[in-house]
Amino acid sequence: MKYRYRLEEKSERRLGFVRLIRRLAIFALFFIAFYLLFLSLGLSPQVSEESLRDLSLIPLEKTYHLKLNRPIKEIKLYIEEKDQKKEIYKAVFLEPQQELSFKLKAKDIGLKDGEANLLLEVSSGIFRSRTYHLKALVDTVPPKLDVISYTPYPSLGGTFALKVKVGEEAQVYVVQREHRYNLYPVGEGYYFGLFPIRLDKEGIPFILYATDKVGNSTSQGLKLNIKQVSFKEDKINIDDNFINRAVYPLLKDEGKGLTPLEAFKRVNEVWRSGDVKKVEEIGKRSEPRVLWEGAFLQLPNSKVFATYGDIRHYYYNGEKVSESRHMGFDFASVERAPVPASNSGVVVFTGSLGIYGNTIIIDHGMGLMSLYGHLSEISVKEGQFVKKGEIIGRTGNTGFALGDHLHFGIVVQGYEVNPIEWLDPKWVKNSIISVFEAR
Repeated sequence: MKYRYRLEEKSERRLGFVRLIRRLAIFALFFIAFYLLFLSLGLSPQVSEESLRDLSLIPLEKTYHLKLNRPIKEIKLYIEEKDQKKEIYKAVFLEPQQELSFKLKAKDIGLKDGEANLLLEVSSGIFRSRTYHLKALVDTVPPKLDVISYTPYPSLGGTFALKVKVGEEAQVYVVQREHRYNLYPVGEGYYFGLFPIRLDKEGIPFILYATDKVGNSTSQGLKLNIKQVSFKEDKINIDDNFINRAVYPLLKDEGKGLTPLEAFKRVNEVWRSGDVKKVEEIGKRSEPRVLWEGAFLQLPNSKVFATYGDIRHYYYNGEKVSESRHMGFDFASVERAPVPASNSGVVVFTGSLGIYGNTIIIDHGMGLMSLYGHLSEISVKEGQFVKKGEIIGRTGNTGFALGDHLHFGIVVQGYEVNPIEWLDPKWVKNSIISVFEAR
């Protein structure tokens, strides 16, 4: 019996050892699998959400730009049809790429209009791959674009109104070199917009675009018969007395260490340029609806002391040192005269604005705004809706102004245009309202 007991004891020990080895092996396999999973998740490349959204919209032809969180060695793109994968793009890189671009021509690779299922595979190496399943929209037909109505003879420095019809939902805009001006949807496939005939872009053509939601674009040139306008030119002599009285107080600490001429140029050129950019930024944030009512109001009982487009040449000690262009109308009445809102709209800016001094800007919708500068008092707040004729402040001489007056500007998509047009009921009716109401 004692021998049998020893044999059973040895057998149990052997069996326990085998179980231990088996458990260790299972644990090791589990650890290796977990580690590989960790590597695949932690080190696998990831495509940016923006890139994935862009890839899910497929027009007739498009160049895609993919951004990843780490460089990849290989990319494959498939379309899934009836449980089958069809490769539509593949690239292998000798040097791993973290940002890459490629072009797809939908018809050349056999894509059909409608919804599609895409499979995107990106790889940085062994156990470092990731697969994305994407719902995509394929649309190879550019939008149909028809011009319905427009301002017939816009003036240099004036405003041009345009109405078009597009066969589908789209972004509609006009481009003049680096400047882009939006048209706004006004129902039933119609789009309406206002844009400036800029003084600094004379002779540069306008191109009208309609781009659908996947990126197909239709374009056509606009042939405008622009009326030429003569602008007044003034020679203005400045001296140290003028600069000490009007410029240094405006600059405050910024003027320390500057010579009189440097101080003048800082305000007339550097400040002016910055203020123009600020107005341009504000002008891009307009309500997509009409808020104004007919022609705009002039400051009551006022006289015009400066007009739109006036070119001013500045001389110091007998030499021309600078120049500027006056981009509004200067109206003068009594000191601290009440200033009415020239038309109904929403106040989008109040405060100090460089050369304009204390300023109010009102948004009238569809890219149209009015600007009131040099105010001594502001009595409205940003976000406030004001009615045509409602008092919003008082005239003054803040900013780059020598006497009490109102700088009145009309801003179209961020650019100051000639206000005289918008003060004329006949012009507003024939050049703007008639275009807006055309069918």
